[in-house]
Amino acid sequence: MTCRYCILNEMGHCRKTNPIKKEPQYLRLKNGTLMRIVFDCERCEMRIYQTDSTSRN
Repeated sequence: MTCRYCILNEMGHCRKTNPIKKEPQYLRLKNGTLMRIVFDCERCEMRIYQTDSTSRN
């Protein structure tokens, strides 16, 4: 899924204004599903991919 909403911007860590901050690479949903996040700051987009495993920390 690609979205224009960016979790980095929401947390105040936008790479365009504060490029040094380390961003999350994964999100875990309440049901245990693990989602990988890829940021495309040039286009101001965030891509979310469902991973195969739920065992990553």
